[in-house]
Amino acid sequence: MRKPNQAKTRSLFCRSFATFYPGPSVFIRGSVFLLVLSVAMSVFADDNRSLFEKGEKFFKEKNYKEAKRALNQVVAKASPLEDYIPKARLLLANLQEDFTVSIGQFRTLAAEYAKSPTGEEAQRSLGARYYLADKYEEAIGSYKEFLEEYPKSLAAPEARYWYASSLMALDKNREALDEFKKVVEKSPDSAWAPKSLLAMATLSLRLSRPEDAQRHLLRVLDQYRLYEEMNLVYLKLGQSYEARRMPKEALAAYRTLEQDHPKSFEVTEAKLRRESIEREHPELLGKGPAPEVAPTPTQVLAAIPSPEEEVSSTPSEEAIVTAPLPTATPVPVEASVPKPFHVQVGVFSKSANAKKKRQELEAAGYKGYTVLVKDPAMAYPLMKVRVGHFEDRASAEKLARELTKKLKEKAIVVED
Repeated sequence: MRKPNQAKTRSLFCRSFATFYPGPSVFIRGSVFLLVLSVAMSVFADDNRSLFEKGEKFFKEKNYKEAKRALNQVVAKASPLEDYIPKARLLLANLQEDFTVSIGQFRTLAAEYAKSPTGEEAQRSLGARYYLADKYEEAIGSYKEFLEEYPKSLAAPEARYWYASSLMALDKNREALDEFKKVVEKSPDSAWAPKSLLAMATLSLRLSRPEDAQRHLLRVLDQYRLYEEMNLVYLKLGQSYEARRMPKEALAAYRTLEQDHPKSFEVTEAKLRRESIEREHPELLGKGPAPEVAPTPTQVLAAIPSPEEEVSSTPSEEAIVTAPLPTATPVPVEASVPKPFHVQVGVFSKSANAKKKRQELEAAGYKGYTVLVKDPAMAYPLMKVRVGHFEDRASAEKLARELTKKLKEKAIVVED
């Protein structure tokens, strides 16, 4: 048997190896290329991150034009896998001037980044946009979804407060009371607890339950002495005392409001109510300083039932609907009767559209006006076109039905 030619075999092997392993010089060139590419991509990524940080800084400084320019570039150029892209898209949604477009962007982000900080913030922002636009049904759905998806979120007390406020705006009073109460019980140390107590007092007055309103307001005075809206607390407290025919206490509440919060919006109404009480009860004048409105902590705590007692004493829905008016009625003050109800025919993010809607109203024989709504969470204000000022909801609803029929668009009743 012939032995193979070893020299020939070695030659064939070397040629084959050279085909698959072309030599060190080619590999060096390839390695250098990859290294250069890697460095270039790193520099590119750093540039995009730097651009994002600039856009974020512009946003915080409220330089929205530059923020939008920088963030749009980041989203267009950077890899969607970069960790700052979700935040960049979220900021752009906040910068979106068109209300409908911004809603769509928040919805997309909430679904795409569910269970993440970006998804959480998008869902909360969605509810806030709806609420500010007086779209309360949509706000209820958004906030409810937030509370279900992120029950342990630090923003949960705030979301529950606005959820309850949306229910309140639609006259779902029993449900609203329950949700406000949950804020106080679950988050007593949050800034939303005194706000919820004030809202509960407002609801109690609406439902002709001044004793409950007084209890909630005294709790604010006792436990949240640094609450920033004490002007509203004293006004509501004066109203609750009037409803219970306690003019001396009501007078003290209104005087305290005038003295401690002289520049507040509520001072005008407080002054008119005080003057009316003084005319009705001249015997209360000239007897030294007004008594203190806030009782001692011991008195307040003794008057406040435990959470269990509050739940058990809360009337049923039927009781709320059929509850008779109390025999005691507030002291009439003709000039100070508020007119909190209005008819809203549209919410716009561009002044031209709001102007067009007012022109439509004028052509139909109605005088419209625009309410500008600004919020720290929104880069641009909303413009709400409204008609009329009414003391009661029924009158406003009558006009809303009339406008809906004439304008072929849904008009809604809103309350200040």
